Amino acid sequence: MTASLTELPFVDYQYPTKDPAGGRIAIIGEAPGAEEARTGKPFVGVSGRMLDENLKSVGLDRATCLVGNTFRYQPPGNKVGHFFSSRTKARKLGVEVAEDLGPMGTSDYCLAEYAGEIEHLRRTLNEIKPAVVIALGRTPMWALAGQSGITALRGQELPCRLFPDAVVVPTFHPSYILRGNRVEEPLFHADVTLAAKLAKG
Repeated sequence: MTASLTELPFVDYQYPTKDPAGGRIAIIGEAPGAEEARTGKPFVGVSGRMLDENLKSVGLDRATCLVGNTFRYQPPGNKVGHFFSSRTKARKLGVEVAEDLGPMGTSDYCLAEYAGEIEHLRRTLNEIKPAVVIALGRTPMWALAGQSGITALRGQELPCRLFPDAVVVPTFHPSYILRGNRVEEPLFHADVTLAAKLAKG
């Protein structure tokens, strides 16, 4: 059976504390990891440092951005798949899936119990009104743009289904790059550069 939200460590978004020089940027990852759960802040530790360094190198101040995760709860074992299920598995478990959000990949759907997280993200984006949303990894790309295939789509400008006034720039999650994929870091940097350029108009 899936762990209920009340049993999982919670890490809220980091809301912007400064006005940006250009348009506002939102940076959305997948779900909190152990270090984030320990500190109560999104994107800390080595992934956070890598993100901050890349933001700084293109003239972006993290304090001007909305920073958070698609799911604000740390999944067991840091496996974001905890929030998803195939229709068949969901039926066997007697739980509902959020069909209206569409599949993540080929057959997995967000479990209805966790669909409120996507709705909360929608509301927050509509309040913050970013010009650009950087999707760090496949989960936020699915949530924000309803699409799958991060390798094929990274670095592109996708329409945002949660806040149509924003454009989504998908890129690799920093933790993916740090797990032996350093060769991809220039692409990550290029994507952050593109987001900064789009936000400045």
